[in-house]
Amino acid sequence: MRIRQVLADMRDCSAAIEDELALRDAALAGAKAGGATIIGEHAQRYVPHGITLVVFLAESHIMLTTWPEYKMVLVDVLLCNPDMSEDATIDEIARLLCPDGLVERSYVTRQIEPLEK
Repeated sequence: MRIRQVLADMRDCSAAIEDELALRDAALAGAKAGGATIIGEHAQRYVPHGITLVVFLAESHIMLTTWPEYKMVLVDVLLCNPDMSEDATIDEIARLLCPDGLVERSYVTRQIEPLEK
């Protein structure tokens, strides 16, 4: 099975990236947009600033890490169902957190299969 992991650098984001609830809402909305099933979440706030938020999915994960001093969010999306849309997930997160900013995506194709012996 082939799947894609999407890494997105979001720059010039809104002040919402300093708000843990806004990050959570964006990640959950992104999961819904991509068609994923949410099974858990965890956030970690750093001192003096920055947050990493992970949403655990039945299909894998969404992770957001912020650098508010640079108005930047790094997003990692892995959906282990090739029928789901990682790009829809990224689009929704960007719409909510970085509507007027720049979003750069990198794609990593993963081949999931047993090792041959």
